[in-house]
Amino acid sequence: MQCPYCNSEMEKGIINQDRYPLKWKSEGPNAKKIKFTSFLEKTYVEAYLCNNCNKSVSYTHLRAHET
Repeated sequence: MQCPYCNSEMEKGIINQDRYPLKWKSEGPNAKKIKFTSFLEKTYVEAYLCNNCNKSVSYTHLRAHET
């Protein structure tokens, strides 16, 4: 995969959850949360790392519901 920031080749890997599921949370009083992983299902997210600009990119298939 090509880095969307610097066009260098990216290295494929995973981001593992540790003790808690990985979540994205918006800022603000009405914060929105989206769960990326679960102990019962997928415990990692596929990701790509650019060794040139040290950015990472991940693509996930999110569920229709929010947590």
